[in-house]
Amino acid sequence: MKYFTPEEFKMDNQVVYSKMQPEFLALLDQCRQDAGIPFKITSSWRSPAKNRLVGGSPGSLHLKGRAVDLICTLGESRAKIMLAALNLGLSVGVMRDGLHLDNRENQIVFHYYDRYRVARSENE
Repeated sequence: MKYFTPEEFKMDNQVVYSKMQPEFLALLDQCRQDAGIPFKITSSWRSPAKNRLVGGSPGSLHLKGRAVDLICTLGESRAKIMLAALNLGLSVGVMRDGLHLDNRENQIVFHYYDRYRVARSENE
């Protein structure tokens, strides 16, 4: 890979690069090149136990080494990453402070907003 090292793919401080799918890694590397900005990976491959602990979907592509989460707080950076990812056929999930990228069969864009919903008073 041109833009990533194996050490960037960790779960609980253990390198899990070998559990990532090569086809997805190639797309991720190309996405980083096309976006033209650095990516900071916060989650890659997950064990089933870790996936349950973080509230991941039972069918999460993190379990198959076909997904990463990135920290991304600036709108301009999000736009660059999303455009590059979508142009490569990757799916994008929008989180409060980051993005989820995966290579599922049917490309989608989705959000995690329900996870961040705050109970509102009746008068708001």
